[in-house]
Amino acid sequence: MLRHIIMVNFKAEVSQQERDEFAKKVPETLAQIPGTKNVFIGQASEVEGKPRYAAALFIDFDSEAALKSYLENPIHKAAEAQMPSMFSEFLVSDYLY
Repeated sequence: MLRHIIMVNFKAEVSQQERDEFAKKVPETLAQIPGTKNVFIGQASEVEGKPRYAAALFIDFDSEAALKSYLENPIHKAAEAQMPSMFSEFLVSDYLY
């Protein structure tokens, strides 16, 4: 299995309502792409101090081929195109498990 993680900080002008809509809509949208599993968003916790990123999106895949297919999917491309308008910064990482 492979976990695709996108950690984000929202731009200051992105309202809480827009953040909430993002947290609801994006997992529903990306889960439509073949090969995605366990698509969810989590908000950062301050249990161990102030977090570096405010939220993270997690998506699991059975293989690298499934992840590569997802990255080329038009649904993903449309979601990715919205990132510059919403995020001040982001970090993408992929982990095998």
